[in-house]
Amino acid sequence: MRKLMLVLSAVFHPLLMCTYSCVILYFLLPVLFSPIPINAIPYFIITIFLTTVIVPALSILLMKYSKQISDFDITNRKERKIPFLTIGLFYALTTYMMYQKMSLNPIIFKLMILVTSLIILIAIISMRYKISVHAAAIWGVAGFFSALSSFYYAKNLMIVLSIIFLFSGLTVFARLKLGRHTPNESWIGALLGFVYFYFGFSIFA
Repeated sequence: MRKLMLVLSAVFHPLLMCTYSCVILYFLLPVLFSPIPINAIPYFIITIFLTTVIVPALSILLMKYSKQISDFDITNRKERKIPFLTIGLFYALTTYMMYQKMSLNPIIFKLMILVTSLIILIAIISMRYKISVHAAAIWGVAGFFSALSSFYYAKNLMIVLSIIFLFSGLTVFARLKLGRHTPNESWIGALLGFVYFYFGFSIFA
């Protein structure tokens, strides 16, 4: 059971959520990547993966081996400020560069802004309180696609949304089972992520 919980935590790591969201959009609503040509979308997603997963992961690895953080999960609340602000900076630079160079579709641009601002918000919250970043990230994805479904109704989108909700619940369960967070830390993170993305997308739609 513990191994399964660790696998769930790894597969639904917060850094992967932006890439997963883009992959889902590519298969369900590729038109949202316009004006990027459809055959170039996979390369765009690879770029997203490199800049929002690989580069931040390497920075966390460096912080771990330089003893700025105690573990890769950054479970110590007091150690979260610098890593989260650093990751937020990577996301902000990625968003800015892509907006300037690629003329991102407003919805993709909005997704990047919401992800970046949520990371920075969590860094600020972590100065006083500890919340589950896993929960905030994956429930943020649920909030984003919930809001998106009200603008772009599609049967396949509703099916995917149901699957996202399922894995969102399983991820929170895994974090609780592993003892990484208390119920309050998990559900506050989940509520923050969902509400922030749902209303962030809806208000600026």
